[in-house]
Amino acid sequence: MSGSAKQKVLLGMSGGMDSSMAAVLLQQQGYEVIGATLLTYADDDLPGIQEARKLAGNLGIEHHTIDCKAAFEKEVIAYFVDDYLNGRTPNPCIRCNETIKWKYLLQWADQLDCEYISTGHYVQKYSANNYHYIVKGVDPAKDQSYFLWNLSQEVIQRAIFPLGQLHKKEVRELARSLGYATFADKKESMGICFLSGTNYKQFLTNRLPDEHRAMQPGDVINRDHQIIATHEGYPFYTLGQRKGIEGLKAGQCVVAIDPKNNRLQTGPRDSLFDTRVTLPHYQITSDTSLWHNQKVFIRVRGIDSVPGYEGTISIEEDALLVQFETPVWGMMPGQSIVIYQEEKLIGGGIVE
Repeated sequence: MSGSAKQKVLLGMSGGMDSSMAAVLLQQQGYEVIGATLLTYADDDLPGIQEARKLAGNLGIEHHTIDCKAAFEKEVIAYFVDDYLNGRTPNPCIRCNETIKWKYLLQWADQLDCEYISTGHYVQKYSANNYHYIVKGVDPAKDQSYFLWNLSQEVIQRAIFPLGQLHKKEVRELARSLGYATFADKKESMGICFLSGTNYKQFLTNRLPDEHRAMQPGDVINRDHQIIATHEGYPFYTLGQRKGIEGLKAGQCVVAIDPKNNRLQTGPRDSLFDTRVTLPHYQITSDTSLWHNQKVFIRVRGIDSVPGYEGTISIEEDALLVQFETPVWGMMPGQSIVIYQEEKLIGGGIVE
């Protein structure tokens, strides 16, 4: 996509290679780029934020720092903690995209008179019949469409994704060719940003008081309700887990988490296979021809080794019913299920 110098785009800049090269590409395409860095969980002296400001200066673009720490605490971190306390498996990146990142970019784009908003996501966009779709990026190893299923039409309509038609290695080569070897050689940041390299168990331990009910030991029972072990705090376990539980027989794992009674239940691993799931909280394209009586592609994980599944969807009693052609293992409450028709993302929902 190309544009004139009068077309302004607000670009979310993290200081990493992807958003930095997105800035370069947008300039090359003729846009007037304005950078915006969101302060979400830390002060503005982090290296990434400093690098975003430095790059903006090098490119001669206006740059803004947006303080949204209070909203991030409420909408993302509190949600993350609460989901674990309720025996669920949260996805804070998907939550952040909906409630923080794109929401604030859209608000500031309006304030700064920017027609478009942009990020360094490896996805594309397609529009038809007045409906706008996220489309998988061409690099299957970096496609990030799964994490954007809950974006509104208003957001997608105004979004530009300059990296969607590139492979990661091409972006690295571009960075090196432009003299940004420090970006190209930087280790890619993975995982949840506010965990700062630690794991969620340590985060919960640091955040919750020792006397909190979720931090207390509790019973591990089998299907006959016999106590077989003691757990160290139910949020530290997930469905399908075997590690850390003594006395489990072969083929057994955690099959249920009971926060109310501070208890884990074990059972056969195979009991976690299912051929259908109902999603009360969902979003789906208004173009029913893309899914009604049509086979769809379904992802139950983000960027990992799980390839995805074929199946069908329908709306039953105000919920999205997803039926898989082959059994799916370990669909966990809090997890996102994302629906595609070929390369187009057409909807998604959250397992309850």
